[in-house]
Amino acid sequence: MAGMKKRFRKSSSGSLKMKSDHTFNGKDGCFHYIDWGGNGPLMHFAHATGLCAHSYTPLVRQITDQVHVVGMDARGHGKTTAPTDIQKLQNWDPFIDDLDLFLSSFQKPFIAVGHSRGAVISMLLALRRPELIRALILIDPTILPFWVMWLVYLAKLTGLNRYIPIAATAAKRNGTWPDRDTIYRAYQNKGMFKTWQDGFLEAYLQDGTCENENGQVRLSCNPAWESRCFAVYPHTLWRSIPLIQQPVLVLYGEKTDTFTPRAVKRFQSKLPHSKIRCFKNTSHFVPMEKPLETARAICSFVSEAQIS
Repeated sequence: MAGMKKRFRKSSSGSLKMKSDHTFNGKDGCFHYIDWGGNGPLMHFAHATGLCAHSYTPLVRQITDQVHVVGMDARGHGKTTAPTDIQKLQNWDPFIDDLDLFLSSFQKPFIAVGHSRGAVISMLLALRRPELIRALILIDPTILPFWVMWLVYLAKLTGLNRYIPIAATAAKRNGTWPDRDTIYRAYQNKGMFKTWQDGFLEAYLQDGTCENENGQVRLSCNPAWESRCFAVYPHTLWRSIPLIQQPVLVLYGEKTDTFTPRAVKRFQSKLPHSKIRCFKNTSHFVPMEKPLETARAICSFVSEAQIS
């Protein structure tokens, strides 16, 4: 993105136009999803906490020659309108349930791709429904070192999980803005967005924000909901990893603060058949920083695994 004077445009990149919006009726509400189309086996792309499916359109357009990709906005995210109840959210099981129902409606197996939280949800669904998920691609998954998970457990046990740093930070996020131009100028070239390639921030703002009754624009993912998602992070993931039977590809950033070297080493020891690749000079936001390289890695894995 060139300079701070560039304004937000709804379709500022050709990649933003390449999507087909649909809805799916879940058990208690309506879920929005994108069908990007494509040729080949079905693939679902699960987004990170706070983002939305459309955030990944500039990446997905690079892989549709080889796979048919869809992506659902998780509960409390994007254009999905299914109800959220912060007090009732005690773990990530509702997200797994929602994804299970959505993918099952296609009556075909999927390659499950996920970034951050989306990677973990995809992994846990693969364990629950091995016949539904034929392969996993985990992009900088929120699989933290064992000692960090222990601290998360203690925070939950003592009722202090809302003070987990990432949860506390999300709760303070400004959720309402005068318009999208203002958000764009505030986010562009700052924080996690400063390393994103062209088109990704625009895509996120297109589906990740909506107008309220006062004509202002709010984040589709309420900061309080985002914070709660982080606060109820599943701390027992390491028990599950050795049980994964599907082919697995893990992509992570060299400079990530999430899937750290210690976690990488432990994951490899727990799941020796997994393929793990590090992207140099890349943060947690691998898809946004290295979209072409990520696309090549995904397509190569699908081809090598002979998934058709």
